[in-house]
This record gives sequence, C-alpha cells and structure tokens, in this order.
Amino acid sequence: MPPDAYLGVDLGGTKILAVVGNTQGAALASSTVSTPAAESPQATVEAIAAASDGALAAAGRSLTDVVSAGIAAAGAIDSANGVVVHAPQLPAWDNVPLVAMVCERLGVPVVIGNDADLAALAEQRFGAGKGVANLLYVTVSTGIGGGLIIDNRLYRGQHGFAGEIGHVSVQAEGRYGRSMVAGAVESLASGTAIAQIAQERMDAGEASSIERGAEGVTAPAVFAAYRAGDPLALSVVRDAVGYLGAALTTWVNILDPGMIVIGGGLSNEWNDYIEPAVRIMRTQAFAEPSRAIPVAPPSLGAEAGALGAIALAAET
Repeated sequence: MPPDAYLGVDLGGTKILAVVGNTQGAALASSTVSTPAAESPQATVEAIAAASDGALAAAGRSLTDVVSAGIAAAGAIDSANGVVVHAPQLPAWDNVPLVAMVCERLGVPVVIGNDADLAALAEQRFGAGKGVANLLYVTVSTGIGGGLIIDNRLYRGQHGFAGEIGHVSVQAEGRYGRSMVAGAVESLASGTAIAQIAQERMDAGEASSIERGAEGVTAPAVFAAYRAGDPLALSVVRDAVGYLGAALTTWVNILDPGMIVIGGGLSNEWNDYIEPAVRIMRTQAFAEPSRAIPVAPPSLGAEAGALGAIALAAET
C-alpha cells in the first residue's frame, strides 16, 4: 500500500461502507456490512471494524498500513470533540463519543464529519467540483441537506452545524414535516415530502393514478405518474419544483458559490425536477453572474462520503 493510505467509513442507517484509499481520491478497495442500528453504539463500532477489516483484506493490507481514518455520518456531528450528537438513522444514539470508541478499537487516529459535508469535500477535491474554490453541495433525497466549501476549505460554522440548508423556510406558514422550521424546503420538496403530500391529498379524496405500495406512496411512484400526465402528480411535482427553486435562489443569493453540485436520490429525476428548479434560480437570483453558476450532478457515486472522510483524515 502507498504511504498515503487512509481508511474512510460511511456510516449509514442500514449499511456501513469502508473504503481504503489515498489522498488523490483513488479507492483501492471497499467492503460493506449491515448496520446494527437497533443495538448499542459498541455494536456499531464492531461493525465499523468488520467493514474496515474487509476493505483492508481486499486491498491486501492491514491496519498497520493505515495513516488515519475518517467517518462520515448523517445528523448533528460535533467534529471538534468527535461526538455524534444526534443521528436520525440511529435514533437510540445520544451524544455518542464515536471517534474515541473507534480510535480505541482500530488503534489509528480517527476524525468524523457530517456525511453531506464530507460528500461536498470529496466532490470538490476529487469529483465534479474539483478545483472550484467555493462550492455548494446539495443532496435531495429522503431529506435535503448540504455541504459548503469556502475558499477551498470545508466550512462547518461556529458550532459545527453549518450547511443545514434543508431547514431554510420557503413558506412562512407552511408544514413542518421532520423539520422544526415552518415551511422548510425539506418538508416541502424532499422525496419524503413529495410522497407524503401526494398521499395526504389522495387520502383526502383526490383521484389519482399514483401507485401505492405496501408502505404507501413513494416519490418514484409520484414521478412515474407525473410523466404519465396524472393531474395530482403534476400538481405535487410542480409545487415542489417551485419550493426547490426558491431555496436554490436563497442559497445562491447568500453564498454566491462558484458551482453547485446536486446529488441524492431525486437527482435521478434531473430533467423533471432538478433542472426546472435550477431554471427558477437562474431567473430569480439577485446578481446577474449568479444566474450562470454551473450546476452539475456528482461524479463519485456511493463512495463520496467515504472518500470525503479520507480527505478529512488526510487534511486534519
């Protein structure tokens, strides 16, 4: 293994991905295990160790070859103290000192960051935004989140929680959803919101061809009906496009980024969802140059969080 080999771990609610890579963004090997989300934090630490061992074995190496490790995790992360304050995918966790626990288990230096922050770092260092000094990374999926790169550095804010762009209000008296902010864009334009709003309207008696699965309406089902011309789906998606476009305009007006990278599950609906929202931003942004900001999908795929964790480990 090269002397600059690092370990990156993406801690998700259902799976843990470990990647062995280097500071050039090359993934040498990877391994995935299930997350024991219903068990103790120590069980998750053991699962992180198992995924790490698997990735190292696939690379033909061991922990003694690793300079340091990084962890990408969703939720409120106190990176300075290595603590997972709150993780929506691990609801039983509360102020878990994950860095100390993993460091003791693996025997290498460990750092941690929010998964969207680290995906932003990876895309700016190695991916679609490589070389862009000021970059906004947006993820539009179950929720809406983001990460900020300012002057080539990951920006976390005073308390480490910067980049929570999904909680920007786009409707002052709007619904709450999972956010504590009325009319937050996450509550109106995420995949979860689109599905919930469509289902609520159907439950209230509106006719629709949107298919209901075993767990109810899903965002992909809404978009499938949208493409088929279903009136309710057309209404729901068009409303969501307006909310996402308003949020993009707000983010651009505040941040003036050099580029926006938009990922997450709903980036697969680029033509029907992301691009129309971007067109709203290009019409409404305050400054003329902001209307021409490049907007692109991410290029690093499922390994973005882990590669960002490697970048954080190498630069800390």
